Amino acid sequence: MSTLASEEYVMDVALVMGGFAAPALVKHGVENKMGKDLPDEAYGLTVAAGGAVYGGAGRKVAIGGGVHTLEALRTRVMEGN
Repeated sequence: MSTLASEEYVMDVALVMGGFAAPALVKHGVENKMGKDLPDEAYGLTVAAGGAVYGGAGRKVAIGGGVHTLEALRTRVMEGN
């Protein structure tokens, strides 16, 4: 229980979840503001690459972006989108 309540653990989870959610913000900016239409995997890869290049805490964001990419790819394959 002490691990779940630790501030460091909560921050790690927040960074990973932020990386998972960030591609939706990137997608909004690219598709709605710039008029481009890219596959969802591209947005996840963008966040994953940005987090990996940033390093440090950005690596946790990169994990979330990677999970988003895999989930988008799974959705495309399983649901045929």
